[in-house]
Amino acid sequence: MTDTTAAPRAPKTSVHPSVVAELAGPIADEVGCALYDVQWRGGTLVVLVSAAAEGEVGVDVLSRLSRRLSAELDAADMIEGRYVLEVSSPGLERKLLRPEHFAGAVGERIVIRTSESPRRRIVGEITHADASGVSVHVAELSVGVEGSQQDSLESIGRALTVPYREISKARTTFEWGARPPRKSGPGSSVQSKSDRTARERQRR
Repeated sequence: MTDTTAAPRAPKTSVHPSVVAELAGPIADEVGCALYDVQWRGGTLVVLVSAAAEGEVGVDVLSRLSRRLSAELDAADMIEGRYVLEVSSPGLERKLLRPEHFAGAVGERIVIRTSESPRRRIVGEITHADASGVSVHVAELSVGVEGSQQDSLESIGRALTVPYREISKARTTFEWGARPPRKSGPGSSVQSKSDRTARERQRR
């Protein structure tokens, strides 16, 4: 079941996503998925989860997590004002923000943009990721005006290790027509704190 509603204005007090992550992580484990990220998008609190193992995050799992987390957030009363809770999967093309995200994407095709001079755009398959950086089998590489085009050509087809400190943006990229490396959840579960309160009042 999916509840949808328009996002209201941002809450008066937006609790930091890391606080919500501490609450959501154990609940996600209990219902059979893994917490991926927590973020505010205006008045919507977005909780992203991935499959705990090979497989998919189904609507039933998203709904259970949404109900459990909603109840815990209400009980903790850590968010003032109206907000929307959205629980979903990050999708086939998703941002990679932390070392565990890169480690979970080994074998997938990604796009990396670096911040160090010369700036580079790297496309390829993740072969390894650890606490300090990610290794990519390079399919495409382009550099800014300050870089060498010859170095770009020589890097194609080779393994390249990029420290996390040099990465400004990274995301997985899906080649349409290719078989996806893993299944992603088919939907999301969205609940509004204000709508839940209204329904509760109607039942009284």
